[in-house]
Amino acid sequence: MGDWTSIDMSFFYDNLSDVCMRCSDLLQLIMFVLIFAGLIMNVYKGMMSGDIGAIWRHILISGLVVAITPYYGEWMLAAQSALGDDLLKDLGVDPISMLINFGTSFGEAPFDTGSAPSIVFGIIDPLTWFEYFAQLIGAYIMAAVSIFMYIAFWIGFQIQIIAIYLGSAAAPIFLGMLVFEQTRDTGVKYHIGMIAVCFWPLGWGLGMLFAQAIMDSGPDLIDEIVSPVGAIGAVATILAILSPVILVIVVILWVIVTLFIAPKVVSKAITTGSQIGMGFISAGMNAATGGAQAAAGAVMVAAGAAATATGAGAAVGVGMMGTGVGTIGAGAGTAMKDPT
Repeated sequence: MGDWTSIDMSFFYDNLSDVCMRCSDLLQLIMFVLIFAGLIMNVYKGMMSGDIGAIWRHILISGLVVAITPYYGEWMLAAQSALGDDLLKDLGVDPISMLINFGTSFGEAPFDTGSAPSIVFGIIDPLTWFEYFAQLIGAYIMAAVSIFMYIAFWIGFQIQIIAIYLGSAAAPIFLGMLVFEQTRDTGVKYHIGMIAVCFWPLGWGLGMLFAQAIMDSGPDLIDEIVSPVGAIGAVATILAILSPVILVIVVILWVIVTLFIAPKVVSKAITTGSQIGMGFISAGMNAATGGAQAAAGAVMVAAGAAATATGAGAAVGVGMMGTGVGTIGAGAGTAMKDPT
């Protein structure tokens, strides 16, 4: 896994475990009251109807509940590791490491193919300079976003673990509900919800896989889509300048969607059986709607910059580029919408 696993949070989780254990011990009293009340009700029904089968079922369920309760939190944390960290490691999908790679690759990209644009016979090519600075700005924006999202994903992993601790602390009440026919569905849903929390990293991993695909094939995909109009000289110039901006906007929006929406999409799939892929697509469409404003702004910036570069120079175009990139936040704001 990534370097984030080297951060030692044991001091915090040791204290949290002690607090949750005390809470669980206290709530176990309520669980035993529910078990005893259920036993009395079933004995009464058995005496009235002559059927003692319900009594034996109650005793069996109660025995399982009492046996499970001391190990519930430990088993849930083990499930979180098996269904989260270990699963992502086996699949080769680690959101944290992938974000580190994104930031590194984007940060170094402008310098992999050469430094500043060449100056031939002392004449500066404004379009070449503008394209270079557009790529440079996009690269460092993505590097900065990768650092921010690294922190956000790390916090997301900690929130997942805290949710499991707190959920396990309250579990005795819902374990006690399993002994009553009227409350059994509520108890089952609660414990399925706990399992769903354990699957959060899978959602992040799936989302980051798609982000990786965008990174790997994004430029070629953009070229293929716009190739029919790419033969026009001015359009080709605009697209050459605009492609890095479009790629940065798409990746940023999708990573934000993955961070905030993936846990809900996966949890809903576990608890209701909804389709994970459609949940991601729906969330992506919501983000794309918001991103349309950013993309439209980028198109206008690139068009104006191309016209400016062929005349007075690239200085004005660079200033307009900063304005276009600033629209990313407005487009990304819709990425946290409920995909349903």
